[in-house]
Amino acid sequence: MTMKLPPLQKGAPQCELTVLNAGFYKASLHMLKKGFPKKKIWGPALFFLIKHPKQGYFLFDTGYSTRFLDATHAFPYRILRLATPVQISKKENAVEQLRDMNIHPSEVQIILSHMHVDHVGGIHDFPTSRIIVSQKEWEFTRRSSLRLFKNFYIKELFDRIDPANLQLIDFHGKASYGPFPNAVDLFQDGSMILVPLPGHAVGQMGLLVNGLMGKRYFLIADSVYVRENFRENLGGSKISKFAHYNNEQYTSLFPLLRKIEEDNLDVVLLPSHDPEIYRRFVENK
Repeated sequence: MTMKLPPLQKGAPQCELTVLNAGFYKASLHMLKKGFPKKKIWGPALFFLIKHPKQGYFLFDTGYSTRFLDATHAFPYRILRLATPVQISKKENAVEQLRDMNIHPSEVQIILSHMHVDHVGGIHDFPTSRIIVSQKEWEFTRRSSLRLFKNFYIKELFDRIDPANLQLIDFHGKASYGPFPNAVDLFQDGSMILVPLPGHAVGQMGLLVNGLMGKRYFLIADSVYVRENFRENLGGSKISKFAHYNNEQYTSLFPLLRKIEEDNLDVVLLPSHDPEIYRRFVENK
């Protein structure tokens, strides 16, 4: 079965994509994929800046922020910092990186793939921004702080989001897009298309971005840790399964992502924690 994505409509806006990073987590390579060496690394927490020619600036996630260090100072949240150590400085916060690029926080709209600590850490630095998140993910995070912590959420990092700024995405009943039975074309122009990618988180979303010069990007968040996961149909170590809301659903995406990459040579799949993506797009840019 082909996983060919629909052709772009003539004149579809082309977006400029910049890969950025906010903070690093310490983990074993073996945790990211079985067969990798049991060597500790500082892995990236990538986020993505999108410049739409008509709609302006968007962030896909915000990475960690120094707020994570404050929020995990005391028990029980300190457990998360001990289990997965994090390094981040103030200048690495998403908002500071944007300011260095002469982009004011009020100019930016934010799409949250999901609301784990390493994706939503900087959200309170954008108090007036429109925030786009799946309805399933938002409703899940209405639970109590301790219940959420069991699923690797820290409510303090997103509990001041103004509901008036929210755009909740409900995929139910939406039109299909290629292999995805339900998708949301944000501007009805083929430039930015949201698709559900549940498994790692109950309401995780991916984003297809029409880039420059015939490139398309598929921001797949934590659908995999590294692209070798879907290329070899092999997940991480046993302990990594605890990070997923539904591990069976998580691994069921691997064949889909592999076929999308194979059948769409113009599409670059970009997960959020892949050290190779960091080296290529951030470190060596």
